[in-house]
Order: sequence, then C-alpha cells, then structure tokens
Amino acid sequence: MGWSSQQSARLHLEMGILSRYFPTFFLKDSIIPGHAVIEGTLRSNAGNEYLIRLRVPADLPNSVPIVEIVSPVLRDRFGHSLVDLGTSYPMHLLKPENGAVRICHYSASHWHPNITFFKVLLKIRAWIEAYEGHLDSGYAIDHYLPHMEA
Repeated sequence: MGWSSQQSARLHLEMGILSRYFPTFFLKDSIIPGHAVIEGTLRSNAGNEYLIRLRVPADLPNSVPIVEIVSPVLRDRFGHSLVDLGTSYPMHLLKPENGAVRICHYSASHWHPNITFFKVLLKIRAWIEAYEGHLDSGYAIDHYLPHMEA
C-alpha cells in the first residue's frame, strides 16, 4: 500500500521547502511508506561536510523521523566512536541502528504533525555545530544545546 493522498501532498510540500533551504537534500525510495529516506549534506561553519539521512515515518506526519549521520564516522574528543556510546543524554544521541549515529532532535512528547523536516534539519545543523564545539572543548553537546523541557 502506498502513501495516502494527504501524505503524498505533505511529502511534496516538505521537499519543496527543503529544495529552497537545503538544496542538497533529495528524496529516495519514496514509493513505499516506511522506506522513504531524504539524504543530503550539511556543511558546518568550519567547512566540514556531514551526510545526513532522514527516515520518513510510514505514518507521516504523525511520528518523529529518525535522523542519522551517515558519514563521516563520528568520534568524541577522546577518540571514542559515538556509535559505541549508544544512547547518550549529554550527547543528544539515540540508540544507533545500522551502524549510524542517531541524533535526538525531538522527543515523541514534543512532536507535532505541523513540525516540518526543515525544522528537524535546523536542529541537526545546530547539533553539528555543538558537536564541533565538543571536539574543541571536550564539553558534552548538552553544554551547547539545552534539552527540551517536559
């Protein structure tokens, strides 16, 4: 079964917004709900590129999308793999899947169907800057990015 007409319209809207503000992002595998991904690169202020994968939820727009940093392999300031950290509240990380770092950007309790992928990618962009701050200072990401209040 494919996307509903409302979901197709939402996906089209999302991609229209991303094409304007995040033009490196493209929709892949869009036919089957639960398999669609949006991939693209984000560049930090320091000029480093990160390949980002946003997994479009099958019940779009009702669930929080999974966001992974596919490359480069991320390590903390001390050389430890972020994948090996697993779930980390101070580093805003969720349990990794498929060997990729998963970023905590919205909790399910803070998710609303009106939140766009644009807003999600803005949060990922902020996370990247905080991550690079961590590499310079050793402070955890939550030093730079506060957690959402319950």
